[in-house]
Amino acid sequence: MKKPIGELPSPFGVGKTTPRGLIARRFDRRNIQDLRLDSEYLPTPRYDSFVGKESSDAMFVLIRAGGKYATRQVLDLLKDLDEALEAGHYDVTEYAAAFLFDANAKGLPATLEAFRQDYGARLGDLSQVDHAKWISTATIPDGVFVFHNVAAQTGTLEDHMAPMVESWTPDRYAGAKAFIDDNRRPNDAASRNQANRLKAILTATGQFGQPGYSLSVILRKDLPSQQFSSSPASQALVEFLEKCPLEES
Repeated sequence: MKKPIGELPSPFGVGKTTPRGLIARRFDRRNIQDLRLDSEYLPTPRYDSFVGKESSDAMFVLIRAGGKYATRQVLDLLKDLDEALEAGHYDVTEYAAAFLFDANAKGLPATLEAFRQDYGARLGDLSQVDHAKWISTATIPDGVFVFHNVAAQTGTLEDHMAPMVESWTPDRYAGAKAFIDDNRRPNDAASRNQANRLKAILTATGQFGQPGYSLSVILRKDLPSQQFSSSPASQALVEFLEKCPLEES
């Protein structure tokens, strides 16, 4: 859905009934007095993309939260959306929320429990929350997907991205891996944990096609779509999202 913000469905974009949509209002809240010139301007959580299907009235909105400690900001965003929908009739009349996390070293059970503790006051009964599952006992339909290694119950998205990039360009991946592992020092951020190490390798691999750009740009612009379609984690995520109660209704 490659539309200007002003043409997005209300209350997100700008229309006759929403002269200042939710996205514009999030920019208004940014305190420019505290903003550095070298800071990234876009406030988080931020709307990264909108995806629609011709065969469905449902629309998927990808929101970048800004890390696992962004609970308060995400709750504020949900509050804004609730208040907007309660105020009048818009193109969007109901929503469900999918939360994506990394299990990291603390593991899948602890990640799910942290979600219950952090979001229970806002979303209600989260006792039935589980990985790749939607529940209807909360105030809105919601589900959680946690990137992890099934056997170890720990891990991150990068653990799934690395095999995809390695399969795509094995020689460059091997060279980038050797460069990072042979030159990183114990106090470097790339040595802090496995996720950081893999991010460094993946970013170095992508510099041939997208020199100087971030990992998200590299993956979006260079990684072939077939790598996503053949990834078990990608397939599981798509299956999870397609089971969204609003998508199925």
